Amino acid sequence: MFKKILCPVDFSGTSLKAANNAMNFASEIKAEITFIHIIDVKIVQGMGDISGGGITDLNFLVEEEKPVLNKLKEKCEKKGIKVKTVLTHGEPTSVILKTIKEGDYDLIIMGTHGKTGLTRLALGSVAESIVRKSDVPVLLYHV
Repeated sequence: MFKKILCPVDFSGTSLKAANNAMNFASEIKAEITFIHIIDVKIVQGMGDISGGGITDLNFLVEEEKPVLNKLKEKCEKKGIKVKTVLTHGEPTSVILKTIKEGDYDLIIMGTHGKTGLTRLALGSVAESIVRKSDVPVLLYHV
């Protein structure tokens, strides 16, 4: 039933727990998994405003985030899971929803809260938006 799983990660504890659960699930059902990390442009803009940078800050973040994605990829490969990684930038909810449509994913697995610390009653703002707007099932993990 589920052949392609998208797992957004921001490297918070909750998203890494969701990523590990996504790996286990993908292994059990023989599904392909794609981990996507989105560098939030609002954060980069804020860094640029403070530092006078911008593009340099984005490049710095990209180089810092690559190794964490690579570790997730290596874990999957050791388990025999077909895996892809995507490192991009933009507004997280918009990028995730666009990726879902373009990648023909069957299932989204993500954490309930991310790094932002902005929370609603039960869900983080990105998770809540994905649940409300996604055309495919969303499995949320809470730590």
